[in-house]
Amino acid sequence: MRGDTCIFCGLREGTTKDHVPPKALFPKPLPDDMVTVPACEVCHSSSMKDDATVRNLLVSTREAEQHPTVLGGLADRRDRSLTRSADRSGADVRELLDIMKEVELVTSSGVCAGKALAFDFDNAILDRFVERLSRALLWHAFQQEHFHGRFDWRMNVDLPSAVYEGVMRYGKMRRVGEVLAYGVTPLSVSSPSWLFADFFGCTEFMIKTEHAEQDGAGQAPTRSESR
Repeated sequence: MRGDTCIFCGLREGTTKDHVPPKALFPKPLPDDMVTVPACEVCHSSSMKDDATVRNLLVSTREAEQHPTVLGGLADRRDRSLTRSADRSGADVRELLDIMKEVELVTSSGVCAGKALAFDFDNAILDRFVERLSRALLWHAFQQEHFHGRFDWRMNVDLPSAVYEGVMRYGKMRRVGEVLAYGVTPLSVSSPSWLFADFFGCTEFMIKTEHAEQDGAGQAPTRSESR
C-alpha cells in the first residue's frame, strides 16, 4: 500500500497496513480475508492504543460472552490482558472501570430489581473506533479517500427488514471471519453513507457518515448520538 495516502488523516503517506477491525478482536489463526487499509505510522500507533480496550469491551457483554469465538479464546486473552495491566500500570483496568456506570435493573414486567454496574458504550474510545471503522470500510468497499466527516452512531437499533434490503441493493456486504458482518453504502457529497456492523452476532453499530465542514482547527467534528 506504499504510495497511498493515510485514510485517517489525509496528510501523510500510508506506509503501514492497519487492520480494521483490529487483530485483537480475532482468534488465531487470523482469517485470510481481514480488512487492511493504508495508514501512516502516527495514526496507526495512535489507534493501537484503543485496540485492547475495544476488544475487552465488545467481548464482555452478556450476549457476546456466549459466542463460540469468545469462548474459544478471546475471553482468555481479555482476562490475561487485564491481569497483566493490574500487575503493571493498571491502565487497561482503569479504562474499563471508567466506562462503567450504575444502572437500574428492571424485570420484563416493569418491576425494579435493584441496581448493578454496566458498561457505558457512550464514550470517547468507541467514538474513535466508530470513525476508524467507518473510514476503513468505506475505503475497502469503495476506495473512499480521506474526507472531513461527521459520524453519528447508535447501537442495536430494531430496524425493519427493508433497511437491510436497501443496503444489499445499493451497497456492499461482507463477513470477516466469525467476528464481523457488515453492510455499507457509498458516501457522496449530497448523500450520507450508512454502515451496519454486527460483532459476534449480537452487538450492531448503525453508523451514519456524512461530509462535514472543517472547524477552526482544520478537523471536522465527530459526534455520537445517545445509545
